[in-house]
Amino acid sequence: MRSESALSTGVNDPVVALASELIATDSTNPQLVPGGAGEVRVAKVIEMRLRRAGLEVEISEPVPGRPNVVGRLRGAGTGASLLLCGHTDVVGAEPAGFRPVVRDGRLYGRGAVDMKGGLAAAVAAVERLAASPEPLAGDVLVAAIIDEEWASAGAEDLVARHAADGAILAEQSNLDVIVEHGGFAWFEVESMGVESAGIEPEAGVDAIALLAPVLQGLVELDRALAAAPAAAYGRSSVHPSTISGGTQFPVYAASCVLGIER
Repeated sequence: MRSESALSTGVNDPVVALASELIATDSTNPQLVPGGAGEVRVAKVIEMRLRRAGLEVEISEPVPGRPNVVGRLRGAGTGASLLLCGHTDVVGAEPAGFRPVVRDGRLYGRGAVDMKGGLAAAVAAVERLAASPEPLAGDVLVAAIIDEEWASAGAEDLVARHAADGAILAEQSNLDVIVEHGGFAWFEVESMGVESAGIEPEAGVDAIALLAPVLQGLVELDRALAAAPAAAYGRSSVHPSTISGGTQFPVYAASCVLGIER
């Protein structure tokens, strides 16, 4: 895999070569794409590099068959510890997306930005530290974790098993240093009506119509959030994402489910 990715990019830079290898190793999150490859093969690539550099390596499976990889470079125990963290899963792409290409000085391919480029940088950094004759005061950890694109199962497992005094998440930031980040929640609101034939309105309660005040309330709440002072990472927001209800035109809907992102 390494020789294939290096040939496809035509670049000898070791960080670009590693990033290319990671891009060429499909790690589509199977929660997003049924039958997706998952993270196991890309985890093997990272595990091999960390072991070769002499790090202590721990493998855990927050989800069966989908491994977290955590490498630890031991320091003297006299200084603070640092965690370099990145996720191994990517969203889906056509097969061509997993063929890395360097064009005009930029590396293209699924995950180049989000976030196999950052992972490659983290691995390369700890490899340099491991090869340096200068001793470290504190430990350096590299964590390659699963499932960031869905439910963050890998991150939850990581913080349950490991701690550090500081952490760097090597996501793209247009080279800005970002010290705070927005979060999100997804939830559903379900309305329950009474199904009946459309020609019997006195017997039916339309579950879709019952959600109309909720939709209007979401619009008003988002306007209020937009008018409030924004955080450094952007303004707070809320919006309806999906809606599903009813079975056919001539029937009052018995239920309706509205998906919301906050």
